[in-house]
Amino acid sequence: MQLKKGRDCMKKVSLILVAVSLMLLSGCAQMENDVQLTRRIFNDLCAGRQGVENLIDWQTLKAIDIDVGLTYSQLRNEKEKKDYRKSFIYNFSKSFKAAGGRTSNFFNWRIKTQDATGTIVAADTGGQGKVILFTITKMSGQRKLTAINWE
Repeated sequence: MQLKKGRDCMKKVSLILVAVSLMLLSGCAQMENDVQLTRRIFNDLCAGRQGVENLIDWQTLKAIDIDVGLTYSQLRNEKEKKDYRKSFIYNFSKSFKAAGGRTSNFFNWRIKTQDATGTIVAADTGGQGKVILFTITKMSGQRKLTAINWE
């Protein structure tokens, strides 16, 4: 009798663990706030990690006064778009490193403004005394980077 109760309890615990794991893997449980998400995107871009491409809205992206989205939208097929995304991430990382950039030089990460459609996250830069702004926009239940600018 005691053994049967123990098995039933283990089955329930196992089902709960499976359900929680599926939620985490599917993104149902939003674990990162907008500041944490922005820092992760920035760190991944600076490191040249291709996996970051899914966190960027390529159709609308503006990066330091360059309309990346306009160029991206004019590409004719998925192969060109894939190559463009790969090249953008590679060149972002290469340029950042060539300029002596270090992600540790960005500090005081904070929310500058926030509304129902998105968030502007700000970070201070060491040495330059500038503030960099990242726009995270909420689209179809997902948050994506849509702009990087200097204040």
